[in-house]
Amino acid sequence: MTKNRHLGSDVLAFMSEIVPDTAETLLVEKQELFRIALTRVMRDLRKQVGLTELELAQKLGVELSWVRELESANHDRTFESVLAYLDALGACFQVSIMKSDEQVAVVTTELSISKQKTDAATGKMPVLRDRLSNGLGGAGCE
Repeated sequence: MTKNRHLGSDVLAFMSEIVPDTAETLLVEKQELFRIALTRVMRDLRKQVGLTELELAQKLGVELSWVRELESANHDRTFESVLAYLDALGACFQVSIMKSDEQVAVVTTELSISKQKTDAATGKMPVLRDRLSNGLGGAGCE
């Protein structure tokens, strides 16, 4: 049996040896931190609204596992699924486009989905109305 040469050593130093800080690994790290932050905000908002995972799933007409996966940082999610989740909680999604330290645009997705735009007979997805506001400040969530 061979002795582990890394036993007792600094884990971060060991990780730096096997996964060096490259532009690609730093980008992945930033993406993961964003995914974790988004997941936390979504879950906290659901709790603040006072819905359980099951109640939210029923409201969305999806399986409980869909909500649980969406609230887990270990699963990928689509932009559309995040928008549907936020809509069910009465929230919207807003992003600031930055260049250097200057805000150049704000994109707000107004998440009101009307029943007229849902074709239940064919099972078509509802249409989301997106609004783009250029300049500083932008439009807030309505």
